[in-house]
Amino acid sequence: MRTILVTGATGRVGRPVVDGLRAAGVSVRALVRTPERAALPPDVELVQGDITDPAAVRRAADGVDAAFLLWPSFSADGAAAVVRELPRRVVYLSSLNAESGGVWGDVEQLLQDRDRTFVRPSGFAVNAQNWADDFRTADVVRVASPEAARSLIHERDIAAVAVLTLLDDHHIGRTYEITGPEALTQAEQIRTIARTVGKPMRIEALDDAAARQAMLDLGADPILADSSVKYWASLVDNPEPLTTTVAELTGRPARTFAEWAADHAAEFRVPTTAEVAQQYTAALSAGRLAEALALTAPDMVRVAPLETGGEEIEIKGTDAILDHARRQTAGIRYDAIDVLGPLVTDDHFAIRFTFHHNTTHTTKLSLCTVESGRITREEVFYFTPPHA
Repeated sequence: MRTILVTGATGRVGRPVVDGLRAAGVSVRALVRTPERAALPPDVELVQGDITDPAAVRRAADGVDAAFLLWPSFSADGAAAVVRELPRRVVYLSSLNAESGGVWGDVEQLLQDRDRTFVRPSGFAVNAQNWADDFRTADVVRVASPEAARSLIHERDIAAVAVLTLLDDHHIGRTYEITGPEALTQAEQIRTIARTVGKPMRIEALDDAAARQAMLDLGADPILADSSVKYWASLVDNPEPLTTTVAELTGRPARTFAEWAADHAAEFRVPTTAEVAQQYTAALSAGRLAEALALTAPDMVRVAPLETGGEEIEIKGTDAILDHARRQTAGIRYDAIDVLGPLVTDDHFAIRFTFHHNTTHTTKLSLCTVESGRITREEVFYFTPPHA
């Protein structure tokens, strides 16, 4: 069986690439920074490490037949050393603008002597998730160049093309420019999401300085922020091009932005306490910790006196909570988990867990507080002492 390495496997494109390869019967190996948060299927082999670390890439690439490369930086610095550790067959997720240079063109140059395929998508539809907080908490979206028109592509279409090219050596040496089936202005994208979730939204234009700062506030690199603002302005008079490559390769039309909005509607509205409770319970019951943590607020507080020497010590933040959980469960092999609940009120829910491990069991009740669709506090009460 072929083994394919997927970098960026937990991300917006990488995860559906993993799913597509598994569906095709391929063995998948994933390079991930934090395996316990990866939430990937159990048959995916996980190698811990960062894509920018050549030694980690060497470990992950050992013995694989091909690799899907997603270079995460907005600079190609360090990419040459990483590329040298990849297998000969590489499918690289590039950009429609690679011909203009920049990081995507630079990485393509590093791969020219490989059995490579370049997949060059237009803008990712999934980047519209940046407006989700505005939809959940306000009635206005402020955006640079509302009339900038983009041929946004669904992440599942990007993944479908990547999987096809990884599975068939016929695509070696090819470059595929892929887009959605239509060019929509940013204002039209916002109105599409608003119709889908049933919430009217106002649209306000940001000037260049405010748009740049908004990107920096989201954690964007300053170079990316500057180039993005200029690029959006250019699309007002020169919309992104359209291609039919997705249909030609997959045999079906590329998904529309309306389809993307329908697929992601839940992210643009505040979920009810009951919805949060059901998703949280299902994720924890199946051991999908990353999925459960995605339902929590970044500054969530956890209080479990019997885990902290009888004192009501507040553990704050998902990273601290995860570190605490690692220490609590070190060396424990869980054989089964029994769940009662969730039991839901207006802004609280409770779950009783019984963890069967080794020759004993631990039973506890978690009382969770939900605010604005996120778990902000968890109080834990034990029926039996926690594992020491």
